[in-house]
Amino acid sequence: MFSNFRTKIISLNLIFLTIFFKAQDYSFQPEPIKTTWEYKSRGDFEGALKFNTKALSEYEQKGDIQGIIMVYTNIGGILCNFSRYKESLEYLDKAKKELKKVNSPLLTGNLYNEYGKNYTQLGLLEQSNAAFNKAEYYIKKLTNDQQKKAILFYNYSWKRANFVRMKNQDSLQDIERKMLVVKPGTLTYTRIADGFIAKKKHLDSAEYYMNKAVLNFNTARNTEKAIALFSYGDLHNVKGDKKKALEYYLKTIDIFKSTKNQPALLTVYDTLSSVYKSLNEIEKSNDYLRQYTQLNDSLNKNEKDAVNLAVNTLIELKHEEKGQERKLFYLIVFLIVIGFLAIFYFIRKIYIKKGLRKDKLIEKKTIETDVLKLKVNDSFEEIIQLMESRSPLFLTRFKEVYPEFYEKLVTHTPDLTEHDIKFSAYLRLNLTNKEICQYENISLRGIETKRYRLKKKLSLSKETDLQKWILDL
Repeated sequence: MFSNFRTKIISLNLIFLTIFFKAQDYSFQPEPIKTTWEYKSRGDFEGALKFNTKALSEYEQKGDIQGIIMVYTNIGGILCNFSRYKESLEYLDKAKKELKKVNSPLLTGNLYNEYGKNYTQLGLLEQSNAAFNKAEYYIKKLTNDQQKKAILFYNYSWKRANFVRMKNQDSLQDIERKMLVVKPGTLTYTRIADGFIAKKKHLDSAEYYMNKAVLNFNTARNTEKAIALFSYGDLHNVKGDKKKALEYYLKTIDIFKSTKNQPALLTVYDTLSSVYKSLNEIEKSNDYLRQYTQLNDSLNKNEKDAVNLAVNTLIELKHEEKGQERKLFYLIVFLIVIGFLAIFYFIRKIYIKKGLRKDKLIEKKTIETDVLKLKVNDSFEEIIQLMESRSPLFLTRFKEVYPEFYEKLVTHTPDLTEHDIKFSAYLRLNLTNKEICQYENISLRGIETKRYRLKKKLSLSKETDLQKWILDL
């Protein structure tokens, strides 16, 4: 299970922002931003997409450029939450194109915030920070102070996650100071404490900020209190008092259930399973693992169904409203393809005449190989990002990228647990013991024990090198 606190802090960024949405007053926001934030505060991303799809049709009929820009930006931001980065960036690019027709710090700041969020999720941290810096420049031009603080806090929270991953301590401290100025309170103090907890250093400072977070409970919402209690659990966990940590972790379950914050529940179940396992309370560990698996499967299905439905609706809308443009587009594409095929035919004929057909085939194979390498690298980087962010989708995505390895592994030993498969995935990704320690939050001795148990479960001989066997599978 995921246990590394640095990566836990990053993976909780979306949960934190969901809580941020729940804690806001939206009256100062223009439509359709206001309604979209309200949908997000309830965790209803499908409803948000449907609302923006309908709004897009209405704004296009009225020729409302600013409304169209806001909708494009909203849709791009929502699709990013579903990891549909290609479609997300396409909508943001549409907004950017329309933005040339108007001068609006609000629309520009919102747009570059969403670009930054996409780049963060894709691991392009330098590009992300550049986008957030540009967004900040425009946001600070806003005259509505309430609006400015809300959007700035959103910007700073994502930028802070970047600095955590970049291990840029100076920038991290600077952004945390800005967060305190913009929105001091339970959430901000908890985030700062999380930074110390993740590094397992200066725990007295972590406790100081956690105490400040608790002192602000009288103005905090239940979900804000829950995230603080969870971090208190982390603090006791890194101190080695796992029993005390469990007390705090368990207090968060009812709160997250009452607020229907399922991503947060997923993290709680995952953490509880890991802690109970470390205490050798296997029955409780397995019980929370089952709850984690059931909820994870449900979330994966619901999110996939919701986003597919909404995206299909958008496509159908475009078919209805711009049928003639689409036909023209297809005609242009057809002519381009025909022209390309004709050019290719003549070029190929010339190569054949010159006796370069063999060289052409070699070149083609080289290009195909390079493309294949690029795809593999993209998939590998995506898996690493999911692993580093403690995303519940890590193992699912790993199985999709390495289906043959997964099928061979479970065929060889069908009774492998999810823990066994995850540890095998680490070995398949060729991680060192030290790296695995960081993600599993256990000692090198513990890693060796895991290797020994897995090797025994796989019925491998003493002479067999487990790592080599996994890599060759």
